[in-house]
Amino acid sequence: MHLLLIRHAESVDNVAGLYGGSRDAALTAHGVLQARRLASALKGAGLDTRHVFSSPLQRAAKTADAICDAYNYTNRAANEHRLTATQVPELREKHFGSWEGVKYASAAFGVSRPPQTNAETPEAMRARVNSFLDQHLWPIVSHTIELHSEMACVVVVSHGILLGVLAQTLASKLSRGSSSGASVAKFSSHRISWSNTGYLDIEVVRPPTVSSAMPPVSRPWSSLHSSISQVNCTKHLARLRKTRGGIGSAAHDNRQRTLEGFFGTTSRKRKADEYNK
Repeated sequence: MHLLLIRHAESVDNVAGLYGGSRDAALTAHGVLQARRLASALKGAGLDTRHVFSSPLQRAAKTADAICDAYNYTNRAANEHRLTATQVPELREKHFGSWEGVKYASAAFGVSRPPQTNAETPEAMRARVNSFLDQHLWPIVSHTIELHSEMACVVVVSHGILLGVLAQTLASKLSRGSSSGASVAKFSSHRISWSNTGYLDIEVVRPPTVSSAMPPVSRPWSSLHSSISQVNCTKHLARLRKTRGGIGSAAHDNRQRTLEGFFGTTSRKRKADEYNK
């Protein structure tokens, strides 16, 4: 099965160069197109997405909703279950304290920033990441992996810093039982960067020699083997250009109509081809 860790699409705070943190910044018009491209690519690649987790902040939640919408649109005639995103508070971004909403490039331009106070600590972030892994993600992964489907997929949509902590924590758990531990273990000490809608693809399997019985509660991930197939994948954004004149960077308005929507949607075959290039 595949476990995808995905960063949200472009937000107005990203464009403004602000520490977004817990601020509930909206997606830009361009960000909405990024999310739709991502969703189309995942569906076109044949991934059988079974569950989607998301941060409750709208920039992540709406990215996750786009993924669900793509699957639900395709499956509507087959009368299959509707895919909906489960919002989990533990997946929200780091709180930057007094730097919330402050420009992160200020120092580079000689503009003084206030001292950072009351920011969330790394220990606090790891605590909520561990809570998410053990209380939310593990039950879904352990069930999905028993389907013995290489294309089964679980998606997590969150934020850059939180995803870094999540990847490092997950890598430390998975590498204990991984036959390809070197590729996974390196993420326990290396910092990963995510572009908007970029994703880390972790392929996870349970070895046939391992019983499907639940492993010890203290190490629930240790029975799985894993490998990294893609890091910060943004193939789906190929040839996607931002609308000029500031329109692409503005907050998305649901009443807006894109050129793609005006002239007709791209064929599914072409979208699938874009994913594989």
